[in-house]
Amino acid sequence: MQNKLQQQAHETPNAERVQAYQNQLQGTIHYSFKVGQSTQLKPSELPPKVLQQNPTTEVRRIKNKSISQHIGGNGIHQQVNYYKQPNKRIIYDSTNCLNPQINRSSSNRIKKIHSVSSQNYESFIQNLEDHSRNNLVCNEVATSTELNEGKKLFTDNKTEEALKIFQTYQSKYGLNPDALYLSGLCYMSLDQEEKYIEQFQTLIKTFPTYKRTAYMYLAICLKKNNHINEAINVISQGITHFNRYFEALIFRAKLFLKHKCYDKAMKDFNSAIHINPRKPVCYVGLSDCYKQANQLQQAIEELNKAIEFEEFSKQKSIVLKRFTIYLETKEFEKAKQDMMLLLEISPNDSEVYYFKGILMQKQKRLQDALLAFEQSIKFNSEKKPVTKSLYEIVKIKIEQNDYYSAQHELDRAAYLDVDKTQLQKFELFVEGAIYLMKRKFEEGTHLLTEMITKNNQSDNLKFQAHQYRAYGYFCQSKYNLANQDLELYQENLLEKASLYNKLLCHGIIKYEDNELEQSKREFFQAHKMLPNKMEPLFYQAIISIKKYCSSLEKMSEENRIKYLKEALDLLERAAKICEQSNLLFYKGILHFALGNLDQSAVDLEQAIEKSEDNQAQHYYVRGLLYCQRQLFKQAVNDFSICLSLDQNHPESYLNRCKLLTMMGDVATAYLDLQKYIELKEQYSINYHTVGILYFLIGAYEEAIQAFADCKTLEGQYEKVKVLIYGKELNSALNELSIIIEELHSHEATIDKQMLTILKETSQQISTKILEDSISSISQIQKGQQEGLIFRLSDIYFYKGLFYTYLGQYSKAKQCLRFSYDLKEKEIKKSRNTQLINQNTLEDFDFTNKTYNIYEHLYNCAILDVILGNIEEAFETLTLLHEHLTQIEFRVQLQILMELLRDDLLDTPPEEEFSKIQEFQLFPQHNRLCSIYPALQLPLKKYSVVIRMSFCLPIVEFPSQPILFDEQLLQKISPKVVENKPEAPWIKRSNEGVIFTDNIQCIDDLDLQSTVRKEENEETEQENINLQNDDEITKLKEKLKLDDQITKKLNSILQQIEE
Repeated sequence: MQNKLQQQAHETPNAERVQAYQNQLQGTIHYSFKVGQSTQLKPSELPPKVLQQNPTTEVRRIKNKSISQHIGGNGIHQQVNYYKQPNKRIIYDSTNCLNPQINRSSSNRIKKIHSVSSQNYESFIQNLEDHSRNNLVCNEVATSTELNEGKKLFTDNKTEEALKIFQTYQSKYGLNPDALYLSGLCYMSLDQEEKYIEQFQTLIKTFPTYKRTAYMYLAICLKKNNHINEAINVISQGITHFNRYFEALIFRAKLFLKHKCYDKAMKDFNSAIHINPRKPVCYVGLSDCYKQANQLQQAIEELNKAIEFEEFSKQKSIVLKRFTIYLETKEFEKAKQDMMLLLEISPNDSEVYYFKGILMQKQKRLQDALLAFEQSIKFNSEKKPVTKSLYEIVKIKIEQNDYYSAQHELDRAAYLDVDKTQLQKFELFVEGAIYLMKRKFEEGTHLLTEMITKNNQSDNLKFQAHQYRAYGYFCQSKYNLANQDLELYQENLLEKASLYNKLLCHGIIKYEDNELEQSKREFFQAHKMLPNKMEPLFYQAIISIKKYCSSLEKMSEENRIKYLKEALDLLERAAKICEQSNLLFYKGILHFALGNLDQSAVDLEQAIEKSEDNQAQHYYVRGLLYCQRQLFKQAVNDFSICLSLDQNHPESYLNRCKLLTMMGDVATAYLDLQKYIELKEQYSINYHTVGILYFLIGAYEEAIQAFADCKTLEGQYEKVKVLIYGKELNSALNELSIIIEELHSHEATIDKQMLTILKETSQQISTKILEDSISSISQIQKGQQEGLIFRLSDIYFYKGLFYTYLGQYSKAKQCLRFSYDLKEKEIKKSRNTQLINQNTLEDFDFTNKTYNIYEHLYNCAILDVILGNIEEAFETLTLLHEHLTQIEFRVQLQILMELLRDDLLDTPPEEEFSKIQEFQLFPQHNRLCSIYPALQLPLKKYSVVIRMSFCLPIVEFPSQPILFDEQLLQKISPKVVENKPEAPWIKRSNEGVIFTDNIQCIDDLDLQSTVRKEENEETEQENINLQNDDEITKLKEKLKLDDQITKKLNSILQQIEE
């Protein structure tokens, strides 16, 4: 017949040849090669890809029949037993209408085929599911030389060359089932799925009854590409063309099951049962359908049938399915019976012990569950259940908040054969949680973020990770991020700790948005939730402090103080809960602000003592407090400690500079001031203070530059003062001109007029200049106005000076006395304001001030001498002599007085007095008085000139006291509170903190122990001591035993007495 068909192929065109093939196939049921022919493909010769894809392998031996009965060449479906290795004995299940040796009418042979096929379904269908077993395709071998050559190349793994031959063959002879089939296998080996599908679709369309495995191949490929409907259609065609196709029915049923078409799946499983009612796989499939439809009782009944038809040693998978249903329905006793059966079937199976652990978990027997999981790992029979067991152990440890044990369990994965990817999320979570416990918040949140990102499923672990990460963010002051994590879940799902943290987050965010009342409500709710936590009280105190700072211009100081007192009260309550160092520090600041210096000192001392580390800010504030208590050396010491802890603390440099300047250490003070300027940003430097300190240190150029940088009226005026102090009158006049031009200052106008008058009169003394000067001064006096430098007392003095040089001594004396009266009033008034270089008449200072009391008396005496009021002059000089304490000045004054007395006598001049041409009592160098001419005293016997003693007005600057730093209050915010939200791994009860959920109950408390005979006497003595009621009471108090333990202890003691 074959020769006949080949002859026809050469004589007829392609279309006719195809029709001839189809006509031949009409009367043919199956085509197959006779096993044993020389063209047969051996298993070891087939390409690996084909071995992996072939669906017709892996069948078991048929009971009571040898394999030779099924592959002797007479059967239409020839099959062979499968042994896991690809080079074992292989079945050839093929058909060939061209083989003349086949008896196509043998009905017995067809029955035999279906019997063998149905009996071997389980192994076969398993191969259809995972494609991991090695299979062999039964190949048709045509007598054609080309096909034989192609098959040989195919078996030699020369797939591309074989494919070319099969394609060439079809181009020559038209469509051929063998060529199509083998071409499809070649495309399969080359992973060209589209062409592979195309070949098999052409095959089953053109030759629908050629080979049933073609349908299975094509359906598997379609399923693999997730074309479920197309796969169902193809396998349905195979079922139509091949009657009683058991494997196809099971395959289609499973596809229906996957597609949730449960009725159709059940229909196919029942059809398979009609073909072979003793195959367990049918009943297992029906059970899956019922289970998916939530008909669990029917599912169990079908599994019972499957167990009936399965050998005892192979019942594990079926019993496991029934076991899992019992777990779902919480029928733990029946599940327990199944577990005993499983242990009998597979006593050393890791999967069985894994499910035993799950059962123990469901029954809340965690210790037994852990033991079962450990046994699963110990037997290590399969990778998957071992991984799951380790997974569950770690999960239990996490639920018990025992993260270090969980870490230990995860470390075991390094030397176990497990799927580490399944444990990765646990590793990230546990490591992140441990970092948080170690207060390494940045590392912890990073790992938790990685875990959340990689874990796409919304499971309980991810839920926990969000709560833990929120805690980490909170501790890093990232309140918005913490709140975002907590807002992902409803409040009724969150742990109490997370709810508390959420309230704190809301309160802080509201605070930062300046919604103070809403913020206070959130903190109040947090305090109600956990009244033993001090943080909510601390946060409420911060709100009161902010109200105090923000109400500076809105209400009186008395009302503002109420906020500070309220804040202090809240901190006092918080301190009763926990005397934390940070809390005591800010409590000390509030006492300081309210003027409670002694209590502030106590709080600051405790804060420093309780602090784990030395804090620079603690010593800075205590240094300020020492300044207020006039303990300047201690203050310098604390500022120095602060700078040793924080070398970039500008306020400490500034305050230490002030103290050192006051104490005379100007060199160190200068360095401190330079460091302050270096550290402070330019816009935040207090140039006014810097200029004053430079002036006090003696760095006048730096002071002038600092005042120039002030860019304020006050700063420019301070610059004028320094210039006047340095006798740079021209520069001072220029600065005053600028002030007048820019700011139109009336005080600057007066100061400029007076300075101009002094400049002109010091350069030239003439009657006109003096009269003009007096006239200008009189104009100033009419308005009773004064400058910021030249006060009224100074203006009257200089007017008296000019009257003196005009010879109007009485007016001059009158101006001097009026000036002195005004000076006294100004000094009394200025005592209410703190000034540096404050003018006092009693100071024995002859530097830069208009005059002091000694000079005033001296000047008045000179005028009295010139006026001839000798007696008044002697009275004034005697008073001056009494007030002078310096011996050299007293001696000089005594000489003047003796000279004046001698001049009154009618005796010859004394030689000693005759030598005196100019008398000088007080220093005149670099003083204004040295510029003006000396006055001739009207003496009879001697020619003596004398100068009045005076200078430019005193340069006064605002005082720079070290006071309470208001910035300390303004800087208090939620971020200064040591962030201690409630840790999510901590659970609390009414009695306190629960550190672990791994609590074991002990029914009998046995406190007795066995002892050696030598110790009996000592033990008896101890028992006698325990009988003493006082000792028992003390023991109870010390151990704080609960009632249950106390009762048991008493019963033991009674037994000892008996």
